[in-house]
Amino acid sequence: MTLPDRLESTLQSAWLPLALLLLGLSTVFVFGGDRGHFYRWGFHNFMSSLHLTVAVNLSPEHGFQRFTGPFTDEDGAVRYSQPYNRFPIGGYASMKLATLPFRGSPPAQLTAARILMLSLFASAALIAYLSLCRLSSNRWIALTATLLAFSSYYLLYYNDMTANEGMPDLFGVLLTFHGMVVFVQEGRFRQLLVKACIALLLGWHVLALLLPFIIFGLARDLLRARSASVTSTPPSYYVKLKHAASALFRSRYLLIGIAALGFGLSVLTFNFAMEYAALDGETPLTELPSFQSMLRRTGADSDHNAAYAATRDWSSFLEGQFSRISRMFIPYALLGVVAVAESPTWLSKRAVAESPTWLSKRAVVVLGVALSVAGLIGSIFVRPRILFATLASSGFFWALPMRNQVVEHSFESIYYIGVPLVFFTIVLLLARRLTNRDGVIAAASVAALLLFAVSSFQMSRIGYSAESAQEVRAAEQELLAVPELTDDELVTVLYIGGSHKPLFGNAVYAVEYYLNTSLIRYSYLPAAAAGFVVMRERVDTDALLTPQNQYFFLYDTAGLTAWYGVKYRSVASTEPLVREEFDVYLIDGTVYYLKEPCERADAAGRFFLHIYPEDLNDLSDGRRPHGFDNLDFGFEERGLLFDGKCLAIVDIPQ
Repeated sequence: MTLPDRLESTLQSAWLPLALLLLGLSTVFVFGGDRGHFYRWGFHNFMSSLHLTVAVNLSPEHGFQRFTGPFTDEDGAVRYSQPYNRFPIGGYASMKLATLPFRGSPPAQLTAARILMLSLFASAALIAYLSLCRLSSNRWIALTATLLAFSSYYLLYYNDMTANEGMPDLFGVLLTFHGMVVFVQEGRFRQLLVKACIALLLGWHVLALLLPFIIFGLARDLLRARSASVTSTPPSYYVKLKHAASALFRSRYLLIGIAALGFGLSVLTFNFAMEYAALDGETPLTELPSFQSMLRRTGADSDHNAAYAATRDWSSFLEGQFSRISRMFIPYALLGVVAVAESPTWLSKRAVAESPTWLSKRAVVVLGVALSVAGLIGSIFVRPRILFATLASSGFFWALPMRNQVVEHSFESIYYIGVPLVFFTIVLLLARRLTNRDGVIAAASVAALLLFAVSSFQMSRIGYSAESAQEVRAAEQELLAVPELTDDELVTVLYIGGSHKPLFGNAVYAVEYYLNTSLIRYSYLPAAAAGFVVMRERVDTDALLTPQNQYFFLYDTAGLTAWYGVKYRSVASTEPLVREEFDVYLIDGTVYYLKEPCERADAAGRFFLHIYPEDLNDLSDGRRPHGFDNLDFGFEERGLLFDGKCLAIVDIPQ
């Protein structure tokens, strides 16, 4: 056998492209973040801490309720202050199963959850590869298109985000698409139905994939019925209508739609029922947090729309979406190569993600439009058209009706994955036809593999610096020591002006997560009868139990009275119906609001501080003419209840 023959035999092998794909995907595990678990900023950390907290709380003890934090009322009963039933239970259940073996060790649970997300990312890529193998009939084309599409900024940045809306949902979407491919090619209806139901248990984005598939499928069945009804004698309008109705009701695409809609509504009903029960069955349906979230996400909340009108007009929205799509096409190795060379250990997300080093903002938008149009039009000329058109358009079927949700969350860009998958596949099919050589496509696969590996490595560098990571680890250790110091008694967490956020990169639920997993019954604000308080504010009193700490301080609530010092004055809440008077204490730049005796209803109002700086130039342009700044807050944001007292603590800005 000559060398070219051996090469040809190797290129025809079934295992080599798969092996290269698995090799490339392994890099996301090898190059994982090494600077702590909450080491990225923005929605990555916010969503990770939020959803992981919900997952860890999921247990038979709480009736499988989904919530971020329980609290104990005056009667000692456990209540749910923030039920979180916006999404199906499947993603949370998978995170719970992954973290369950490591109960009592939050760092190990975080590692397990991140590995689960990366595994779902790799599984989604594998399923995309298998689907494209069937559609293109060429494993090298499938390999190249998959590696190029999955090497984009958004997919690599969010592939370890421990959230139900990330990798679990994406896995479900691509799993369902594979079911569509098998259904169209082999007629396996049950397989598609099962995969669609699995996807609906993981998230809602699969509905945006099913909708165009059902629409295109019904249109095709109606056209076929119309062609079959053509005879030498033109049929009457009644006969045409009868044939159309018969084709419609016999279509398995309609059956898929009905089954998916029914199953999805049952999941949504279950979510609402769980949330209704968590709120003691006293909250009307339209006031449930999940229902209100639905209104905001779909744009049905007029107040929310008015508040963000500037970012939600169609021009700004479309410009932003096409800009995101263009970055879904460009492997991160090309998008951030200059920035990585200049600063390999710490990168600005804004500089890399929003300002490509070699493209202007307008060019990015134009590129996104051109690539999207090319992918959508190109899907019409390849077979089976219904599958390519469905995959290419599914992201738009989600983004357009859900633009309020999409515009606020950059991770939503990962659901445009169908556009680059279709575009790269069509381009590679065309290149294969023009060159008639598998070697060219195989070479492109090797290049795509290298781009993916380099992109994965570069992405692993994004996050906090090594110095910041040391602070995060130290803060984690201080929180992990809480159960030993409190003997698992009731603990309340009080944040001072959200000052915990910089430590955990906007992982605003990180502290809740660490304390929940430490087997302490966590009492969310407003809390009652807590034995201990964890704060970010250090006050040297006998109540301080952790004088050696630097980031989080544990206090015994019995010693809280020693903090008050000299009373400054008494003020009243500004709520018209609640004019309750609070005593105010000013100690070292911190204001303490205290009322005793006090009940929860006494703290229903909002509080306002006029802050007069020594230098008016420290004020913003809008506040400078007034000579002071205004700080307002709600008691639930800054306060707690204990021993019949209400206490709110507010840090005055520097």
